[in-house]
Amino acid sequence: MKKENLLSTVIIAITVLSMIMCSSLSVSAATTQINYDTVDEYLQSCVKNAHIPALSVTIVDKDNVLFSNCYGECDNCDTPFVLGSVSKSFTAVCVMQLVEQEKIDLNEKISTYLPNAMDGEKITVNQLLNHTSGLGEYQTLENYHITNEQGEHYYANVNYSLLGKIIEKVSGVSYEKYVKKNIFEPLNLSHTASTQKESVNNGLIDGYTDYWGFQLKCTHKYPTSENAWITVPAGYLSSSTNDLGRYLQMYLNGGEGIISKQSIDKMFYGDTVYIEDDIPFWYGYGWAMVKEPLSKPVLRHSGLVETGTSCLFIIPESEIGVAIITNVNDFFVTNEMMDSLGWGIILMLLGENPNEIEDNAYLLGHLRIDLIMFMVFAVAILPICFLPRYRKSFKKGKTIREVIFLVVYHLILPIFILFIIPIFFQTPLWVAKAFVPDVFIIVVLSTALLFFTGIIKTIMLIR
Repeated sequence: MKKENLLSTVIIAITVLSMIMCSSLSVSAATTQINYDTVDEYLQSCVKNAHIPALSVTIVDKDNVLFSNCYGECDNCDTPFVLGSVSKSFTAVCVMQLVEQEKIDLNEKISTYLPNAMDGEKITVNQLLNHTSGLGEYQTLENYHITNEQGEHYYANVNYSLLGKIIEKVSGVSYEKYVKKNIFEPLNLSHTASTQKESVNNGLIDGYTDYWGFQLKCTHKYPTSENAWITVPAGYLSSSTNDLGRYLQMYLNGGEGIISKQSIDKMFYGDTVYIEDDIPFWYGYGWAMVKEPLSKPVLRHSGLVETGTSCLFIIPESEIGVAIITNVNDFFVTNEMMDSLGWGIILMLLGENPNEIEDNAYLLGHLRIDLIMFMVFAVAILPICFLPRYRKSFKKGKTIREVIFLVVYHLILPIFILFIIPIFFQTPLWVAKAFVPDVFIIVVLSTALLFFTGIIKTIMLIR
């Protein structure tokens, strides 16, 4: 009888304990459950305040689409956008597939696969993948060579352009055919493409570029040469967020036969390089990992082309992936807001308050930038306006003063303005022309006006 009572007591205790645990689990689940109506309201506000022409967002877990919506000019989440550097993760997957087939050795010199590669006997495949090759940020397949300290992270598109060439060499087919056959088709990514023709056929959305706060529709600048700064393997795949959601599920499900779980871990956590930034991160193979100050580690990669931006996120511990794409490049204002928007979604998924974009942030941001450009242009145009008074201002014995003024104002100053971007922003003018065309126009026009006015003044002074 005592044994029966003891047994009954044990059963009751186990039952009560189970009920407590179940109750605790359900409470825990409730606290982490996301209200996607709130996410939708947040995105609507951000799109309006950031003046985004079109935005597409998809959030997935391992098996389901948790949220998928589009805003502005985007008709649906099957609409493809140009991805920019998000393309690099696809290229990294292709490389890891060939590593698994023992056609590529990550530690091998790239000269093994590309015998004519410049400095190829000094650079390994894994150094291309995590941008520690020492190649320069603005180099192309036409002029690349080691200029930086190897082993340190220097982000350069040419690294992934070279990886595209290695993929072609060892597979025997073009990069475009390889990525389509080995990633797009197996995952049924029907709105993802690696050529301009297929992208347009899939319904590629129009892109926009900012000019002084006005977003103008522009044609996509697809690379016309393999020596372009941004090649297809480095940044010119196109895709929809529905397709990208499916692509993210491949990672969340351990590769699904596309690549192994070991290869995914290698991409995420293997040969990572620590980068000290405003928010420090570790860069692996086509993915970067951010830890602090987040409550959970987050993997991400962003993309930027002349006509749009994109970003992919994975929260490994929550097994959630997020894809975000837009069709505008507004380098100083909207792009920064897009970054804030992306992290805002992640913060909501982590149970925290999102970044807010104020309704006047866009206007104030462009007012500051436009005011600086206006001041530069005013400095250049005012001397022309006062040319009729210039000769009348000559005074006997003041010729030396006039010559000094000419040299400073019409030679040194325009040279300074012309080199503001290359020297202070460490960006070539040809890159500025593509990504900040309004700034490029102001710089070139102001420089030309100052030189031209200086020539006229010099002639008048001589006479």
